Amino acid sequence: MNKASSSVNDSDTRSKQQKILSMLGLMTSKVLGENTYAKSSIYSERITRGLRSFLPGPLQPSVSLAEFKMSKPMQMGYLAAAKDLKHVSIDQFNYMSLWATGDDDSSVVNRAAGTQFSEYLSQSQAPEKYVVGYKTAVIQFVRAIAGAGGVVFRINSALQNLDLNQQRTLVNQWFDHVNGYMNGASPFKAINNQTTKPSAIDETIATGVAREISDGFLSNQPVGNDEQSLLGNYSYNEDDFSDEHDLPKMMTDAIGKVSLTEDINLFVNNTLAGMVNSLGSIGLYALVYAKFTQNNPDLVGAPITSAADQATVLAKTKAAVEAIGKYLNLPQSGADLAEKLAVLNLSNAGSARNAKHQNYQLRYSRVLENDRPQVNDRGETVKVAYGIFETTHQILQNVFLTPLMVQYTMSRNQLLTQIASGQYTTSRQVIEPSFQAAGTLFDYVDALARFQVDQLIGLVERGKKDDDGMSAAGSFSAFSHLMRVYPEVKSINPAYAEMTKATKRVYYWLYQSSFKDHLPEDEQIKLN
Repeated sequence: MNKASSSVNDSDTRSKQQKILSMLGLMTSKVLGENTYAKSSIYSERITRGLRSFLPGPLQPSVSLAEFKMSKPMQMGYLAAAKDLKHVSIDQFNYMSLWATGDDDSSVVNRAAGTQFSEYLSQSQAPEKYVVGYKTAVIQFVRAIAGAGGVVFRINSALQNLDLNQQRTLVNQWFDHVNGYMNGASPFKAINNQTTKPSAIDETIATGVAREISDGFLSNQPVGNDEQSLLGNYSYNEDDFSDEHDLPKMMTDAIGKVSLTEDINLFVNNTLAGMVNSLGSIGLYALVYAKFTQNNPDLVGAPITSAADQATVLAKTKAAVEAIGKYLNLPQSGADLAEKLAVLNLSNAGSARNAKHQNYQLRYSRVLENDRPQVNDRGETVKVAYGIFETTHQILQNVFLTPLMVQYTMSRNQLLTQIASGQYTTSRQVIEPSFQAAGTLFDYVDALARFQVDQLIGLVERGKKDDDGMSAAGSFSAFSHLMRVYPEVKSINPAYAEMTKATKRVYYWLYQSSFKDHLPEDEQIKLN
């Protein structure tokens, strides 16, 4: 009986919300015109697929304090919003930013607004003004985070203004910080010791990951020339109408004491800082662990230039850093990154105090409803739409990748120069490197380049041998056949056929290096 009653109530609530959102849609269509409204609906569908990394337009102006004080429905809407905005998720903020920039489609409003929105809207005698009041709080919230000079601008600017030496310092310190608790463990495996006594290693990792979310690296580390840490100490001091109402006590008792300032501070210092710190920290570690490793033979083909001077290498790497990221198959969104980082799932770690809330891998990659992934009408789980924060994700990834690739490229190209001049023709017996044993992260990257090139020096020897015997492969296809068929060279990389074209070109260049000067120009393999 109770279950049936509950079901009816849920149905009534959904019906009420749908009517309210439909009414908002009609209100919007009257203002914008049916054609614009239809385009807005299509755009909103695109947004649900995570296709945005910046605000789609200027923020709409919010009402003035004078206007606000003249309308009790506006005041009620604002207070309802301030209560709803106490716990804004990353995904919700994306839709708030859409609404704040003029997308009034019901699918957007439904994801942007909280439960108080429809509850009090249904009771309002002036729903249009109520919505204006609610939306005013949303606009002020979004402006603080994503507006001109806001939090995102400050974070992104601080990261983008770093020169190469500052990037190296940041990346080196950050990696050391993360490796201090990861200690060489895979970031792609979750800790699962729920049925056994946690090992000291597992405890260290779980504690380290949890601390990233509560008080991570950028909350304690100044960036570049800044004297204060980039995250964790934000205090909002702009427009807040929370105490500027004259509503009777009986109307505000149900809502209770609210503060937009506290809402914004909580979002920035907890939700946003936790996301940036954890994805940044484990993301950097995963980049090194998975891509800058001897297990990634395609890394030798990643450099965008064969130049050996730092100025050229830096300029070309910076210009092509996003293309290099795609070459290395790096995650293209925050949700994609989180989905890969299984170590963020602390729900089965022995130290988990509230297991269902501690699966941060899921929380940062999927929209949750009662701690379970939300499913759309196509039966798919819904990815978190990071919206404006995708820009921060990309900037961070570029800040990590640029100095690492500059170091690797410089080291690789210096060795190629030695090979081209005949100074390096036989193996130097380079020892396989480990970032656990290296002095710094960049010492490790240098050692990695030296190891990977030395592993390929047999191609130089084979090329000279074939040229001396007048049987050198005369084309790229002939060389590829050689790599696939002849055991002596096949053993250099049995997976040659699976390598990228860029890597295969490096291999062919090494093969030709001892006799390329004797070849016609059009037969010489060229690197970038």
